[in-house]
Amino acid sequence: MTGTIRRTGRVGACWLRLALGLAAAIAATGFTAAPVSPEAQAAIQGVLNSGKHPWLTWPDVTSGLADLKALYAAESGGLFWFDGEKARPALEPALQAIARCDEVGLVPSDYDAAKLLQKWAAMKTAGAATSPADRALFDLAVTVSAARLLQAVHWGRVDPRLVGFNYDVTSERLDLAAELRSARDGAGLPAALDAAEPQFPVYERMVKALATYRALAAAEPPSVPALPAGQTKIAPGKPWSGVPPLAARLRAFGDLPADAPAPKTAADGTPIYDGALVAAVKSFQRRHNLEADGVIGPGTIQVLNVTAAARVRQFDLALERERWLPEMRREPMLFVNVALFRMWGHDPDRPDDPLRMNIVVGKSLAHETPIFVDELEYVVFRPYWNPPPGILHGEILPKARKDPAYLGKQNMEIVASGSDDAPALSVTPENLDKVKAGKLFIRQKPGEKNSLGLAKFIFPNSQNIYMHGTPAQALFARSRRDFSHGCIRLEDPARLAEWVLRADPQWTRERIVAAMNGPRPTQVNVRPKLKVILFYDTAYVDSKGVVYFTQDYYDHDAQLEKALAGGYPYPRKS
Repeated sequence: MTGTIRRTGRVGACWLRLALGLAAAIAATGFTAAPVSPEAQAAIQGVLNSGKHPWLTWPDVTSGLADLKALYAAESGGLFWFDGEKARPALEPALQAIARCDEVGLVPSDYDAAKLLQKWAAMKTAGAATSPADRALFDLAVTVSAARLLQAVHWGRVDPRLVGFNYDVTSERLDLAAELRSARDGAGLPAALDAAEPQFPVYERMVKALATYRALAAAEPPSVPALPAGQTKIAPGKPWSGVPPLAARLRAFGDLPADAPAPKTAADGTPIYDGALVAAVKSFQRRHNLEADGVIGPGTIQVLNVTAAARVRQFDLALERERWLPEMRREPMLFVNVALFRMWGHDPDRPDDPLRMNIVVGKSLAHETPIFVDELEYVVFRPYWNPPPGILHGEILPKARKDPAYLGKQNMEIVASGSDDAPALSVTPENLDKVKAGKLFIRQKPGEKNSLGLAKFIFPNSQNIYMHGTPAQALFARSRRDFSHGCIRLEDPARLAEWVLRADPQWTRERIVAAMNGPRPTQVNVRPKLKVILFYDTAYVDSKGVVYFTQDYYDHDAQLEKALAGGYPYPRKS
């Protein structure tokens, strides 16, 4: 897979194949409701009254109770998937779809897939001997599992606001009763699930990559051995007995081509780490946020030995978060993956990424960049920097009191207002006291040494997070880039400005550069506004099919794992 996946058809095609011919079969079968069995009716009513199903793994069904009551109240025959003792054509494909939900990063046991299939097999064997109550409970269990699965693939299981993501998914709620009726009477649950999934390329690529890593997990290649005692690294050109398992893992991960020549050997027969294998290690390091120097140290070995099963789980968690994202088929937008320290531009009219850029984000533990969705409204070229209160009171004022020349050295000044024309005031203890009291302000003058660089990109939000340039360009050469106080530093702000202002022919590259180096700040409105999605996935697949992994720097994976462990019904904000 060369660290990549192929972009083939829609992921839901496997589910859709299950539904082929189903709609025609339903249309050709005339169902007339069989008389309601009192025993079946009592079993259904018992669950609807108590809000609990007696043999589901997650028995509490209160979160979807209103939908269940509406659904079963409308069934004159009492059951949803049966007409009397006869199963409707949609039942078998629904069971198969539930059993295959791991293909989109969900857990079949959460939906009692195996239990449903076992009970269905027993019911088919027993035939008319199956009790009405058992058939009713099975019918209701299939409905609950299908409803949960539809909701899970559409807007996820966990409310993102409860795990630190400021995404509001309440507007994405499905009419589950209507969706289930359509699944039963239309093209089937497989097609309904396909339609309910996120309909954007990133999600589709992630599902395809998940399939690749699930296959790898079923045949895990051998681990790479630790370095010999007393040795800290394996440099290119050096012999090492660990070369064969290294090559096996890199070949499995797609970084080493299948037709790469075998490594040369030293005089004593030890394989030499050289040639295509070095290039493969660099590829692997790039994809895993490691320094791509081709040198094998303990850190690289540790990441090489992360199991494919662990990578599968990263995809599972990433896909859960992908389902929280807003609809993105219709408009261009910016994706900021905080965990990977990268930003991508998305244009629905292009198959590739029209913009890619390295970024610096907030420091883990202390200044984490928050996760939310907003709209980019304007760009300021050659901006002033107004330090936020935390930096002002915690860093700048103490240093200015110790050294009256500090502000001048930092190209900063005291002013009475936020106006660009506000005159600079003298740096005196009295004025510093007024700054502390909020009566005066400190700002950094525009220029190449300004902490915001030569441009800032504003998407107004309550947390005062924005994107900007930086004079500290050396940070972009590092593999791990969490250095800021929360805002997002850009590797190439001129390139970003060129892309976000591309609809305005006046703002050419030349004019952008001129404004960045002009005599004063210049604000340009972005028309139309551009959606900015700050998200956090430790597994990601770009438009070229390159698969990336990174560490869980902010512990968001760990928080989501904990939330998922609680099972149904997952708590949601009202």
